[in-house]
Amino acid sequence: MKRILSTYIVSEILPPFLIGLLAFTFILLTARILKLVELVVTRGIPLLQIGKLFALILPTFLEMTVPMALLLGILFGLGRLSSEQEITALKASGISPFQILLPIGVVALFVSMLTLLITTLVRPGANQALKKELYSIAKSRVVTALREKVFNDDFPDVLIYVEEVIPPGNTSQGVLIVDRRDPARENIIFSKVAFFRSDEESRTLNLKLFDGIIHEREKNQSGFSQTHFNVYNVTLDLEEAFSLTRKKKTRPKDMSLQQLRETIRLKEAKGIKPTSEIMEFHQRFSFAFAPLVFSLLGVSLVLMPTRSRTGRSWGLASCFFWLLVYYGLLSTGKAMGEREIIPPIIALWLPNLVLGLIGTYFFRKALKESPPVIQGKLQKISTFFIRRLSPRQRKVF
Repeated sequence: MKRILSTYIVSEILPPFLIGLLAFTFILLTARILKLVELVVTRGIPLLQIGKLFALILPTFLEMTVPMALLLGILFGLGRLSSEQEITALKASGISPFQILLPIGVVALFVSMLTLLITTLVRPGANQALKKELYSIAKSRVVTALREKVFNDDFPDVLIYVEEVIPPGNTSQGVLIVDRRDPARENIIFSKVAFFRSDEESRTLNLKLFDGIIHEREKNQSGFSQTHFNVYNVTLDLEEAFSLTRKKKTRPKDMSLQQLRETIRLKEAKGIKPTSEIMEFHQRFSFAFAPLVFSLLGVSLVLMPTRSRTGRSWGLASCFFWLLVYYGLLSTGKAMGEREIIPPIIALWLPNLVLGLIGTYFFRKALKESPPVIQGKLQKISTFFIRRLSPRQRKVF
């Protein structure tokens, strides 16, 4: 009986969980998908390589969307059982809330371990691989993609005009460069010959210019200063040509757990506060703990005695509301942690702590078949979200 009940409950939450995972991930990935399409159209990058970039970007969003989808799956699945009085029938048959929570808790534990794997291993490794892949693409394509007699704007704030590209493509004649990277001045560089060479270690493109002139103009002045040169070097950031990532310095998000610990230790030894590294360290584990909190909260919301539950509309509205609360607390906590108003550990665990306490309170009320004190306000908020959903949206879900 227990095995049949567990299988039935899990089968109810899995379909909306998978649909929610696809929907949430697609919504968050929309901007990146458009950028990848732009690379196909404007840079001629093969679809196979674009698919690889997409796979490397995906883990960054999955660590957020997997817990979100679990909450949606619980509220949709159990919400349907509640709206059709199946939850009431289970209670009348002597099934306790703990027996309903147990199979969902097992699923939540699996999802939590999956999220932990993504945050601690998959996402940092994917970020490092993404940088290497972008460099590989830029190295092989930026120079060869320079079109003759056209202003090429692949690099931010830099225009490159090439009169003639000499095969195999790393040497050009008649080169004009307009460099606006320095806010205080603008450089216009003319060169008879230019040699292009990429540096794999620094991930830069070095332009060695021969026999040319530099026209330099200060922003607050009308005149130009002119300088003749025999040899002049210009360095461009290859990663900026493919702006899915911009920063060359290894960010805490790109570090493994071991690198984070080592960076924290080195900074503390130098008397520097490793706030960003500590926050990243705790964020990885707090995200992994979120599915457990969402499972307790979702089950408690469904099992609480209430009259405002109306199936899928209620589940969707409740999901959006509690996700808004969770990520609102997360954003607030991170902002306060970065300003060192509160310790980083409190800043990153604040959403789990608050929603965990709320879920525990609701679950205790569900055990006693007693409506919570704030039920009236929650009903009004839920009704507001439901009314904001158009009839068309409700049919989709």
